[in-house]
Amino acid sequence: MNKFKDRLVETLAESGLSQNALAKRISMSQGVVNNYCTGKREPSLDVLVSICKELGVGADYLLGLTD
Repeated sequence: MNKFKDRLVETLAESGLSQNALAKRISMSQGVVNNYCTGKREPSLDVLVSICKELGVGADYLLGLTD
């Protein structure tokens, strides 16, 4: 199980943001964000930090290190 993709999808749903909206906010394409959500790719550290800032969650949570 890939905690990152599961938690990213969950957090996006809770925040009401679409993949496209997140992609615009972090200056990425929607396809790249979709790849993160499906587990095909994982973000670089810089992108992870941007995702965390936009979603208001910590990296430890998205990576499955904390609940």
